Amino acid sequence: MHAEKVTLDGEAGHGRPGGRGVNARAIVALFHKMPGRRLELFSLTVITPCTLFGGKPGIQRDIYDVELSRKYGYLFDKSGSGGGNSPVPVEGIYYACGDVRIKEHPCRLVDPKDKPPWRGKRTRLIRRLNKTRRLRAIPWSLDGAVDLLDWLEEHGIEQDSVWCSECDDVVPGDELCDHCWWCDKIGWYSTPSERCGCASRRICDA
Repeated sequence: MHAEKVTLDGEAGHGRPGGRGVNARAIVALFHKMPGRRLELFSLTVITPCTLFGGKPGIQRDIYDVELSRKYGYLFDKSGSGGGNSPVPVEGIYYACGDVRIKEHPCRLVDPKDKPPWRGKRTRLIRRLNKTRRLRAIPWSLDGAVDLLDWLEEHGIEQDSVWCSECDDVVPGDELCDHCWWCDKIGWYSTPSERCGCASRRICDA
């Protein structure tokens, strides 16, 4: 697939590409489309100009994981950084604004109930719905957002997102349901689908 450069041309019709006066900030947003559901944001790459050691100009590139909770709305947290000026890899549905190069790849999403070689009916449907393509505007469901990181900071919750199979939903790390808890032994959350292995919850807190 090709690498495409997206410039500050405002073609998406949303005015300034950066948030809070940061006019040069670039954003690449990835979306999922599941059968019978609207587009859901699930990842952001944010590229911001910065000053490096010695006063040289550079960029800060941060990656955010995003989850949509039925109860809490969007949850997000920074999951990584780095990448420099290399193209941002995308697969599936994406939106981009600002001065950034994009490297497109075919969608590889699979249905969780499918098995290799991933040729099940639902996997084929999911890949067809999420065929790699660029959105020319931010989806209306995001309430007219201009800058998606600004929008998440205003409307979302910046926390770890924890999946609970009993609730069939994701919850924030500081608003856990009764089925999930933090385990000091493993330094992560114990959930119905991924139990920590401790004999009792009391041991998790010891």
